[in-house]
Amino acid sequence: MKGEGRVQWDPSRDLYSARDGVPRKLSGLRAIQIGVSGSLSEFYAGSPLSIEDVTELAHRVAEAHGQASPKLVKDMMDELDLPEERTYYPRCERDVLIRLGMMP
Repeated sequence: MKGEGRVQWDPSRDLYSARDGVPRKLSGLRAIQIGVSGSLSEFYAGSPLSIEDVTELAHRVAEAHGQASPKLVKDMMDELDLPEERTYYPRCERDVLIRLGMMP
């Protein structure tokens, strides 16, 4: 499984405020994206806990972000049943967390 995983840090985004249809980037916060391939991908695809189609939710978020008024964006987003997001802290030494910008 060596070399079959990738980790990428992206700017975290505020789903409740958008500009030109794109969620605003949050300064100082990052989101992690984890990609897998090869046998690692086969392992996870072969043992899912659950799969949920969120296509309709994504369309409704895009519709909200297309609104001209920030108030309309917020009002429409408040109506959605969005999943709860939690902060992820990797299990590593404090100096690594500081280097990653996850701790002061």
